[in-house]
Amino acid sequence: MKTKIPYSFVPFPILKRIAPVFSGVGSKIEKSVPSLRLHLEQTKANLTAQEYISLSITSSLITFVYMTIFFIVLFFMLDLDNPILLAFGASILIVLFIFFQQVLYPKLLAGRKIKDIEKNLLPALQDILVQLNSGIPLFNILVNVSHQKYGEVANEFGKAVNKIGSGISQIDVLDEMASKNPSLYFRRAIWQLVNGNRI
Repeated sequence: MKTKIPYSFVPFPILKRIAPVFSGVGSKIEKSVPSLRLHLEQTKANLTAQEYISLSITSSLITFVYMTIFFIVLFFMLDLDNPILLAFGASILIVLFIFFQQVLYPKLLAGRKIKDIEKNLLPALQDILVQLNSGIPLFNILVNVSHQKYGEVANEFGKAVNKIGSGISQIDVLDEMASKNPSLYFRRAIWQLVNGNRI
């Protein structure tokens, strides 16, 4: 996942500088969203759950300030009663909605990733089986699959190839790839491949 906070009009580097102020609040909210850490890992976001929530809080507060100013001006122009109170109320409702969407965003991305993986998994496994039966070494198979049009499956294998190329054990890389993948079917398939190569 590209490191970003959805629905934020503030550049990420600015959010990153301000967010540590809200790390304490982020830590408390993190406990009420235990699945967030897993979803961030599964989408390869380079953020902890606490950091992500702190960034979301920062983004939401900045959005709240801008929206409140906008609504105050708008409601004064419309000559409504209690324009400041109405502006605060409208801004709070909208910003709360945005904040909850931001917190749920990694889960949404993980769901999309699962769909893409499982759509491409069967043809990729058939390709792997044919190559295994032909006596092609496992590393070469991983390289071949990573160059095919198998979407997220090819991406996962490409990352595995890079790690193996850096000197990490093939089995360890595949084990880690399976354990951190959001798709149950992908994990099972890779673990079968790992077990087959341990025999």
